[in-house]
Amino acid sequence: MGSSITTHEDIEVLLARLGRRRLRLATEDEGPPPLTLAWPGLSDVLPDGGLPRGVVELTAPRALGGATSVALAAVRAGQARALTAWSAWVDPEATLHAPGVVAAGVDLVRMLVVHPPRAELGRIALKVVASGAFEVVVIDFDPVWGGASSPPAPATVRPPAPATARRPTGAKPGPPEVLVRKLALAAEPSGVTVLILTDSTRPRAAVWPVALRLELARPSRHDLSVRIAKDRRGRVGLAKTVPFYPVHHTTAAG
Repeated sequence: MGSSITTHEDIEVLLARLGRRRLRLATEDEGPPPLTLAWPGLSDVLPDGGLPRGVVELTAPRALGGATSVALAAVRAGQARALTAWSAWVDPEATLHAPGVVAAGVDLVRMLVVHPPRAELGRIALKVVASGAFEVVVIDFDPVWGGASSPPAPATVRPPAPATARRPTGAKPGPPEVLVRKLALAAEPSGVTVLILTDSTRPRAAVWPVALRLELARPSRHDLSVRIAKDRRGRVGLAKTVPFYPVHHTTAAG
């Protein structure tokens, strides 16, 4: 699937090859434009008609709420900005389904898929976002953070584990809100849209500093429920239903 890598060295080589790019398409005063999705009805629900630059949380009942489909639509929209636009998907559990990515209209040639060890997710995700090489970066948070049955995050900072070691299944590398803040800061220079996928059924100890939080659900096979739960301008609202339309049906570019 496109470029799929797992090691820190491979990431360094590929990011160096891609080079740093300025992704903002508007002036500094105007700010980066929202990422408009080709999804009937969804743009009408989203603040400013699209996804903002910075960190956006897509939270839904695990594997049932449509978050992956919305993220793929965002990747497709990001790639449509330019023929040279790349996207990245940080997938520690290697759960991304290649046929579904193709059906969503994503260009696999311009999509980097990273399978970091759980212990390296935060560091590698930050490096990918800070590279400035991508229009959209998607990060699957759930394998590392979440789940009431998982052990609590360590209270003290521990030395980095050896490269050959992995954290036990379910262990958490630290408070997720700290990583979210770092991702937001790393996204600012290039204006990348960072989508983090989370499970809405899992408890949370603190509010995460995201630019936008969308609560998603599937009330029926043909519908997608969308609620603005957090917005940087304080806009929140009731859940609204739009058609569930994840598959890209057109062949025309853009």
